[in-house]
Amino acid sequence: MKIFKHCPIDRRTFLRGAGVALALPWLESMSSLSRAASTAGGITESERPKRALFTMWGLGMNGRDFTPANTGHDWSVTPILKPVAHLRDEFTLISGLKLTHSGGHGGDRTFLTGTATHKADAKLRISADQELAEAIGKATRFPSLVLGVHRGTGFGSGTIDKTLAWTRGGTPIPAENRPHILFDKLFRAESPDEVAARKVGADRTGSVLDAVRDEAKRLQNRLGKEDLAKLDEYFNSIRDVEQSIATDLAWLDKPKPEVAPIDFGQNVQALDPELQAKGNFDYRRYQRLMFDVITLALQTDSTRVINYYARRDLNDGTHCYAYKGCPYGYHEMTHHGEEPDKLKWLTTVDTWYMEDWAYFIEKLKSVKEGDGSLLDHTMLVWGSSGGTVNAHNNTELPTMLVGGHKLGIKHQGHLLKKHVRLGNLWQTMFGVMGVAVPKDFQGGEADGVIKELI
Repeated sequence: MKIFKHCPIDRRTFLRGAGVALALPWLESMSSLSRAASTAGGITESERPKRALFTMWGLGMNGRDFTPANTGHDWSVTPILKPVAHLRDEFTLISGLKLTHSGGHGGDRTFLTGTATHKADAKLRISADQELAEAIGKATRFPSLVLGVHRGTGFGSGTIDKTLAWTRGGTPIPAENRPHILFDKLFRAESPDEVAARKVGADRTGSVLDAVRDEAKRLQNRLGKEDLAKLDEYFNSIRDVEQSIATDLAWLDKPKPEVAPIDFGQNVQALDPELQAKGNFDYRRYQRLMFDVITLALQTDSTRVINYYARRDLNDGTHCYAYKGCPYGYHEMTHHGEEPDKLKWLTTVDTWYMEDWAYFIEKLKSVKEGDGSLLDHTMLVWGSSGGTVNAHNNTELPTMLVGGHKLGIKHQGHLLKKHVRLGNLWQTMFGVMGVAVPKDFQGGEADGVIKELI
């Protein structure tokens, strides 16, 4: 009797019909452990997507009502942590972390770069999320997603940026803040004419870049040291664009995943914080829709690296739940001056933010993946560049690492790491992702890993 060997279904299999090609989601029959088309064998270690999501919540929080008094797995529940208390096995609270170049209102650029990049003479450097994207981003349509509560970069237009992401050439990457636009970017199928137009546009852009680069190179022998350094930065910026175009072209002919539509409502403008009056913006609906789309992006393996500037430094951008009755701006409350009413509202609002974060954790936990969940294969960071209790200093940064059980994360409940650099958490995550720590990582603002987590 002849024995037929079963071959797993290819991960990039498409269902093709008349003018249609549909990408499949992860199926257990795609696993190399599968012994038959109808009986899967789970996911091997090498097949598990490893994902990282960095979120930054500017201006810190009410640390007195956030940080537990005791450490370990049996930490005492504080008012702000009540919404996530039932999920305590899924995360580690890390107290005491610091950023050398943060404090005041300049932590946005420092959070993922570690460097003092708001100084006039500072060299802009790549952010940690983009270093991860360089290492693992080629496996997905979108090497990374850059999101924020405000759209664009904000670079040069104020003291605080709208993005946390920086390329290797020191160029800020615009953030997207509209959940319906993000959904279309991820999942809306493009027509053949749209694909053709994008190819033509990419070819045209590429040829222009080549021409500019060749012309600039001819100047090199006529320039001094400082101008050569500036020219080098310019070339790096061009290279960033070229790599982005090349990545985009490589995926143009591959269909996007098909997912069930999300009801964004009739008035999609209501989902843009920048278009809404302070008292009318339903922040909770907006935030949970953002988390819904992010979950789909991870579930469909459209990306494995995300950073989300969820509450801006200085100008929070969320309207601070004004529609639920909060009479203050978030920045105003963080400088409470011990006024009881401001302290009461600060804790109330921080608790509402944490309810939305609990929604996101539960959402990821509900998605089955292999012998675990989407949360098990994803590391989430809730963090801030502002610490202490009545200012925005660079110490005692409120930080939470969530998920990653199947990646090897060993949660510790509440962990005290006094005066340890925030970059050490990023270095720990790089190791878990299997990515070597790059040269000059965090500009020197990392000097090891947080061993208790691994």
